[in-house]
Amino acid sequence: MSAAYPGQEDDTASDSSFEDGQHSQSVPLLPFQTWSPSAFKEKFMHSSPQLPHWSARFPLPPVVRRRWVLLSLLGLAAIGCIPILLSGSLGSRQEERIAQPGSFNPQPPQPEEALNPVGAQKWAEMPEDALPVHLRPDTYLEGLVATSNFRDSLRNDTGYITSFLSAGWTNDQITIGNLIYLSLISGRIPIVPPFTSYIDGAASPLAFSDIFDVPRLVLALNAPVLEWHMVKDLERAQAEGVKDALGCWNIWEVDNVHSTGPRGSYSTVLLNLDISYTRAPAAVKLIPNYEHDSHSTFWSLAKLTFPEGRADALSRPHESPTRKSEGGKVALPPDEQLACFDYLYYVCALDPFEFERDYSPMWREVMVHARWTSDLEELARGYLRRLFRLPDGATIPPYIAIHARRGDFVGWCGDVPRDECFAPLGAFARRVREVQEEVRLRHGIYVTHVIMTGDEKDAGWWSAVEERGWLRIDHAGEHTAERFGNWYPVVLDAVVQSMAAGFVGTDRSTFSHMARRRVTDWNNGAVRLVKWGTPNADAH
Repeated sequence: MSAAYPGQEDDTASDSSFEDGQHSQSVPLLPFQTWSPSAFKEKFMHSSPQLPHWSARFPLPPVVRRRWVLLSLLGLAAIGCIPILLSGSLGSRQEERIAQPGSFNPQPPQPEEALNPVGAQKWAEMPEDALPVHLRPDTYLEGLVATSNFRDSLRNDTGYITSFLSAGWTNDQITIGNLIYLSLISGRIPIVPPFTSYIDGAASPLAFSDIFDVPRLVLALNAPVLEWHMVKDLERAQAEGVKDALGCWNIWEVDNVHSTGPRGSYSTVLLNLDISYTRAPAAVKLIPNYEHDSHSTFWSLAKLTFPEGRADALSRPHESPTRKSEGGKVALPPDEQLACFDYLYYVCALDPFEFERDYSPMWREVMVHARWTSDLEELARGYLRRLFRLPDGATIPPYIAIHARRGDFVGWCGDVPRDECFAPLGAFARRVREVQEEVRLRHGIYVTHVIMTGDEKDAGWWSAVEERGWLRIDHAGEHTAERFGNWYPVVLDAVVQSMAAGFVGTDRSTFSHMARRRVTDWNNGAVRLVKWGTPNADAH
């Protein structure tokens, strides 16, 4: 069994009664047509960018036509010689491309990025209207602006998929990655919810595209990504009191054997949605009847987004009952056009918590491509230059980042005293030395700068960090929260970690695991995790 991750609280569900039935809901101007992923892909996914339209036929004088034919034949003959001319050189080059033992890296970075990832500035952000047509959001939306009823923004010939957020910021990133991966295998368009703050309930929601470079992501995926603010005008809906009724699948109650309802989420309140949940079939649970794991598999959920899989599940109402929505008290089956799940954090292909593994499809196919916006990266570089006392525009030296998660993890220490439960700074220092040596062997540089990030509140602990010569971004002194909002101390820490040549994190922290994956795959960096929970847990 995989180790549990701290901070994964169970939400209690409402006590709404179950009742079967069909009730009306807001519908588009045209009814939703019979939809299939294959038809969708044929219509949109192979379309090309809008190019100048050239007439299919054009008049040419006879002499010009003869010359054109002769030139065409000569050109074809020349092209036919190319394989012969290249065969010898290609044969020799092919031998050079054979991977050497120990050199395999599925996504090797450019050499200059590996040596100094913090200084790499190769990508210029692309506006949405410069994307190929099949990747633009407006290709999959009706009208020019978002509407108060989300369904009025959806095309009646397109299938969509969404879910909701219900955890900390890093876990919500994983949830969104799972949602997008599920959209890829089901052939639907994902509608991504905004981040809702677990730090401060009064903090404004944060759009996915405020943090991540979505045009770059969709180019890498070759698949579109929508966000809820594109589909629904939330301010207008709030002002008009518009609530959309929506039928969704409840997988939380199936995956958690002691749960009595769907996973609660502030997302549905924010989006003014009135959800009627249908319990998913028992087959979606990865380990049947096992109370110590809460995972579903991607394909068990994807099956429910296809017409036959949905119909099969709904043919057994005793196994998949529908509960009335809390607002309008309507009972709706899971929506056909907008497939919907209550919570997608606990989803995997093979193994629980596989996001920490290099074979995770959520990471390899989706989140590895979710780079920070260029504005956010430049903001982080400004913080780093001030930390290193460098002038504006100066090259930032390579560094090793540490993430020491303590704070709320104390609840997982049980009877072990706090100071014995959490790893001492000496354990982090030992791992830093290992990372320094690995970076030296891999890239030929010795990294001396170390930046500590973490949630520890004890000033004495931070003084001990400084005594080791390690640096710390002073968010209080920088007035980060006051200038940019309460999200940004955590967000900037994540960006700084991802720019490091090496990383040392805290075992069982999703924040550390995501940083570890970024440093590994973006920078070809060296990484370690420090174990904790008992005295000398990381001794080795």
